[in-house]
Amino acid sequence: MQEKLALAAKIFSKVNIPTIPEEIICLKEELNKKYPNTVTIANLISHNPELLGDFLTLVNTNITNEKTEIKDAKAAVNVLGLDEIYNIFLSSSLTKIIAQSPDEKAILTHGAQSGLAAAELSYWVFDVSRSEAYMAGLMQNIGAIYFARSEPESYMEIYKAQLSNPISAYDKELETYHTTHAYLGTFIAKKWHINPDVYKSILLHHDTNFASKLANDQKVRHIVSLIMLSNYVVSTNSGEQYITQELKEYRDLGKHQLSLPDNALKAANAAVIKWGNSVGLSTGSH
Repeated sequence: MQEKLALAAKIFSKVNIPTIPEEIICLKEELNKKYPNTVTIANLISHNPELLGDFLTLVNTNITNEKTEIKDAKAAVNVLGLDEIYNIFLSSSLTKIIAQSPDEKAILTHGAQSGLAAAELSYWVFDVSRSEAYMAGLMQNIGAIYFARSEPESYMEIYKAQLSNPISAYDKELETYHTTHAYLGTFIAKKWHINPDVYKSILLHHDTNFASKLANDQKVRHIVSLIMLSNYVVSTNSGEQYITQELKEYRDLGKHQLSLPDNALKAANAAVIKWGNSVGLSTGSH
């Protein structure tokens, strides 16, 4: 693993990873205080109208179960709680600064849709919040965007193959580059101060041995499982050509770790159909 991490670190040092917006850094600092000030937090979220708009869109589509629309940052803080606020604001803000091309937007689109599915599935997973599930789905392939910038001639074909063959095509990525987007993604997630449980899940979301590696970390095991199931849900919405036997086996690896009712995948599928083209994608490439 050290060699793979070292190679990922080398790519990380060469590509230009943007810094997160100042509002997020200040928000994190405020949340880390012993007694965070909710008025300060609401003001930070409201400081940039564009970021606020994306944040409220995400909150009102699939992150909250509130019956009435949340119209401002103060209401969001009151309803969601501080941990949820940070995850959601970070997720909605990062999509704003990342994508620069149609391929990169496609990676983020897949991530946002996977996040929606994972958030819906988390309803039945007691130790993972909706915002954690959304962020894990959204950020799982963030390393692929910057890997593609490092290897523009060859990488996207290998990445796209993983949508229907998440095990063998990932193995091909590792064989080709001796590291992968999952390793690179962990470096990026750390730079952006993403929840450690989420970046650990990013590292292992293609690993068929994740359950044994996470035998003593149930929460991360559950997050990885949610990513696997949500990727299957997104692929079922993309067309029959994506549904391979390998993808079904990948789905079952995740499903085995969770106690989900029979209607869970249908609910996740419905969330993707309803919201999949509308959230988390207000990027510079629009």
